[in-house]
Amino acid sequence: MKNYIASQNNLQQFTVSKKQVSKNKALKTSVLYNKVESSVNSSINLYKGSSPTFKSIEFDILKNAYLNDKLVIKNNIKKLSPTEIVLNITVAKKQEKKQDIICKATFGYALQKAS
Repeated sequence: MKNYIASQNNLQQFTVSKKQVSKNKALKTSVLYNKVESSVNSSINLYKGSSPTFKSIEFDILKNAYLNDKLVIKNNIKKLSPTEIVLNITVAKKQEKKQDIICKATFGYALQKAS
């Protein structure tokens, strides 16, 4: 089985808006999760003949992001085999000198041939 990953190091960026924050102007957890999940889904692009099945997730929020923060989501392949894909995801504030990590996640998918 041949697998194709759209990007070995996929980057997505977004700025936290008013609609994405709670009353204390912190980014809502559900919005952060949806952004990470969307980034992961756009990174996985498989040839016909196989289908990914969600297997596992680790999702650790290290600190809050706030209104108008510019965030960068980075996806890196941790493991790629004919039966499994595991992606490491890091969400950090976009800064030039240091990396201020907001969230780390790991998404695992089992690969099966489509019948």
